[in-house]
Amino acid sequence: MNRYCTAVLTLLLAAGLALPGSALADDPAPADDSTNATSLVANAWESDTDAAAPQQDEPTLDVSINGSLRFNTLFRSYGTDFEESNDRVLGDGGFTFDTFRIGASGSYGGLIFDAEYAVYPESFGGLFLHHGWVGYEFSDTRQVQVGVSQVPFGIQPYASSSWFFNSTYYVGLEDDYDAGIKAMFTPGNWDIQGAYYMNAEQTDFFAGQDFSRYSYDVAPVSAANYQVVPGQPADESPDDIPTGNSARPDITEEHQFNLKVGYTFDHGDLGSTKIGVSGQRGQLQNLNTGNTDWHAAYAAHFQGRYGGFEAKLQFAQQELNAPLNDQERANFQTSQQLENQDDDNVGGVNYAADDFVVMGAYAFPQRVAAEHTVYSSSLAYRIPVNAGPISQIKPYYDFSLVTKNVDGWNDNATHDIGFLTTAGPLFVYTDLNISKGHPFNHPADNFASVMAENNDGEWRTAFNINIGVYF
Repeated sequence: MNRYCTAVLTLLLAAGLALPGSALADDPAPADDSTNATSLVANAWESDTDAAAPQQDEPTLDVSINGSLRFNTLFRSYGTDFEESNDRVLGDGGFTFDTFRIGASGSYGGLIFDAEYAVYPESFGGLFLHHGWVGYEFSDTRQVQVGVSQVPFGIQPYASSSWFFNSTYYVGLEDDYDAGIKAMFTPGNWDIQGAYYMNAEQTDFFAGQDFSRYSYDVAPVSAANYQVVPGQPADESPDDIPTGNSARPDITEEHQFNLKVGYTFDHGDLGSTKIGVSGQRGQLQNLNTGNTDWHAAYAAHFQGRYGGFEAKLQFAQQELNAPLNDQERANFQTSQQLENQDDDNVGGVNYAADDFVVMGAYAFPQRVAAEHTVYSSSLAYRIPVNAGPISQIKPYYDFSLVTKNVDGWNDNATHDIGFLTTAGPLFVYTDLNISKGHPFNHPADNFASVMAENNDGEWRTAFNINIGVYF
């Protein structure tokens, strides 16, 4: 993409913030998982008791420290020979540390900032930035953010209500974070957001060759610690034929533009309805050849709050065109043919290199269908409770479906029935996940294929409890 064109578009995005606007509309409250139960506010001017008090017209630094500590217990039953012959207490169930996050947000006059750092088990990526940006608030209705921010796409902050998330998350379209500049304009009942992201929220300086990140992105496979594309054992393939991960070139995201427009209808005491549309378009770059191609997605979404009842509906489609040349396609085809000679590969694999991309998060890569449609819904009801420290119980039902444009590839379908229990800073998610092709409810040996061919298409059940303290 022409760099001068990119610079001009970025400047126009920021310049739009200078337009006059009206009062900020009340947006639907964020999901409970993003709510801070308490905050610590420190005034930097008061840290030095010997300093003179600031003049009244001077800005002050206000900082709020926040974070969370979460534990998880997960039980899954697959009924496989692997499960029967191994101790799966911690592999497919058990009580474990989930995450610790520490963050800070604040302001200094019109300058604003927000950042959060995540600590996960090493097997889930270890340490990485969840988000972090600095910005400027021109008025109550105009704001710009620079850094790693939430991509303005679809229902936010979440299209789901459960701890598991809907399938939109696992194809990079829910609660996604990338690195760039975002502008927000909220006059009256309108919510208008635009953004330019130079690249994903990579955790190193070398085109994001690391899957240790919070949200799903197209990322290079060279850091993958296991097969994410078909590959033949080394002793059965010629030396000059790429196999396994080497049969797939390193591809990454860059130069992505987003636009989201929403409008909230206020129904007074009855509640509110917010409808909107979102679109994004960017580039995929082949780091081996320098070739680029485009990726794009769009969505229509609905969010209603009526008393204690909440409904979320979203339809999204995405297309990701891997920038491959003829030699790379031929190498992949040869790798498949060699793989199909393996007696353990029942039925073989019979798709093209253009049919998928490799996406990843939490240190794990997986194949994702290059063209897919996502149907997402969530119904929830908030019930006030006065039982000791418990203040609220929110039962919910999430459903999502991913269909793919490759004949013979199985859909991903998820039913999640659960409830959130709130007691001050304590949030407890209890979920029953019934799904086929859900990454958190799928045998590890088929994980790499779950969002692509989804080999077996079997229904599986998982029961999960997540206990978190938010401060």
